Amino acid sequence: MKIISRLKKFFSSPETYARQIGVNIGERCRFNGHPNWGSEPWLVTLENHVEISSNVSFVTHDGGTWVFRHLEKYKDVKRFGLINIKDNCFIGTHSIILPNVTIGPNSIIGAGSVVTKDIPEGCVYAGVPAQFICSTKDYAEKCLSQTPDYDKALYKTNKKKAILQMLEGK
Repeated sequence: MKIISRLKKFFSSPETYARQIGVNIGERCRFNGHPNWGSEPWLVTLENHVEISSNVSFVTHDGGTWVFRHLEKYKDVKRFGLINIKDNCFIGTHSIILPNVTIGPNSIIGAGSVVTKDIPEGCVYAGVPAQFICSTKDYAEKCLSQTPDYDKALYKTNKKKAILQMLEGK
């Protein structure tokens, strides 16, 4: 059964696979590669217009309880948590989202981040653990101010050439 599940993952679209295993997905979401949805994918909700980059992992349980569950007192301990990504968010490559986390609307998680707590609306967070960097609005303004002039027509027809020219102009 696990082999069939893995084959489905690689032969279906990332969104189709995620829906098949129970991830709650809103409208206009985009996946770059196949995220790791963990062992309880039905505990993950992506609202609308969410982009998940490659190799993002969603952890919906606390596996550390294994260390003491062999003791009678703790034998029935279980810890699970929901993960909710609100509207218009971006999660950078290789990020890890831990249980009981909500990422507020219009927020960005930088590549390689470990999100251990809720992220407020309209914020950029990055790092291990993820920490506040700036507001999404400030980040947008910074990106705009640092975008060099480039040949927009060339970009539409030959993206590689346009980007290399853009970088040469620095």
